[in-house]
Amino acid sequence: MLPPVLEVHVVWHPEDEAEARPIAEAFIDHYHGDQFSGLIGGAVEVFVRSAGWAGKNSAPRPIQLPGDAGPPRPAAHVAVVVLLGLGLARAGSDWLDWLGRLKAEADARPDKVRLWGMSLHDQAPTSPGLMPLFAARQLLASADNLNSPDDTLRRRDLSQSLAQFVRGDQTPIQVFVSHTKHMDKATEDSTKALIAEVRQIVRQTKLREFFDSSSIQTGDDWSKELEANAATGAMLCVRTDNYAGREWCHREVTTAKTHGVPLVSIDALMHGDGRGSFLLDHIPRVPAKRDDTGWDAAIIRRALLWLVDECLKRELWRRQHALAAGLAVDWWAPHAPEPLTFAHWLKNHPPTDKAPVIVLHPDPPLTGCERQAIDSVAQLAGIGEQLEILTPRTLSARVKEVEP
Repeated sequence: MLPPVLEVHVVWHPEDEAEARPIAEAFIDHYHGDQFSGLIGGAVEVFVRSAGWAGKNSAPRPIQLPGDAGPPRPAAHVAVVVLLGLGLARAGSDWLDWLGRLKAEADARPDKVRLWGMSLHDQAPTSPGLMPLFAARQLLASADNLNSPDDTLRRRDLSQSLAQFVRGDQTPIQVFVSHTKHMDKATEDSTKALIAEVRQIVRQTKLREFFDSSSIQTGDDWSKELEANAATGAMLCVRTDNYAGREWCHREVTTAKTHGVPLVSIDALMHGDGRGSFLLDHIPRVPAKRDDTGWDAAIIRRALLWLVDECLKRELWRRQHALAAGLAVDWWAPHAPEPLTFAHWLKNHPPTDKAPVIVLHPDPPLTGCERQAIDSVAQLAGIGEQLEILTPRTLSARVKEVEP
């Protein structure tokens, strides 16, 4: 078992229980759900703190921070999310001292500890005690005239903050919007409206947008700029009727896949796609919805949440790779291998001896037919029976089988 990578502690005052508990439970369900279950155990854990440790009005028990003595082993990164309500605004010195100690740790070790506030109301409660702790810092999922603090916004903002925290870089995640400019007359208006809606919603977030017509400057090499930017950040594919038949869309997706970039597709077929492409499979997909008033913005926000979660998964997987330096794995594949990505990896990492080639990727495992396709590529590469493809669950089962 690897050391834990990330712990998220959600904290609120007992008097704010009614407003705070549903938010905390939504975080637990999200980060303990299917989205992150494919990683090695300990990648991300969510805990709550509310009840007093020494009585009704006392602060909660202390939080184990990186470097503290165990057991259990402390996580490499700890984020504390404080839900700011009226009860906390009225709290006494025990709570303020407890939060003050956490703030001091976060200020001293921002690469290991973070303290974030999230308001339970449209306006964050103010008090002489809370102001020095949170007034100078941007709150998570802050409400404004473009965003209401709903569950999707809270989870997306938290996942983005966690991804940047684990990455060790506060540069916002850049979203490459991949789309086709070739449209049929019958669908041109609705396609343009969808792309405009996607761009508008991305601009309302803390994400950074890369869109070719506005991000590539006069005189830039168009192809190099697209490929360079497709290989960083994350990619949102707006898959309309003509998307699968466009060479540049294929090149963008191929570049993203072979660089391990998170991808999510918004499927917005209106009349259908008579061609398809195997390059566009193995991507999480969200179906777009449209009615007489336009495209459903909630679906686009859901796709962005999924994309940001994929970014967090990538950073957690990278961190687990670094922590498992002694584990004999040749390729820590960020996504389940497919013929495209496996062949690209083999080309850049040709086997040098007859030892088994071990590939580890997040769960779930490949199906039998998918594995046969990968085995065919392995046969052509000359490694045949030497290839082993594992996931955290199958790796764990193997370890248990050899334990005395």
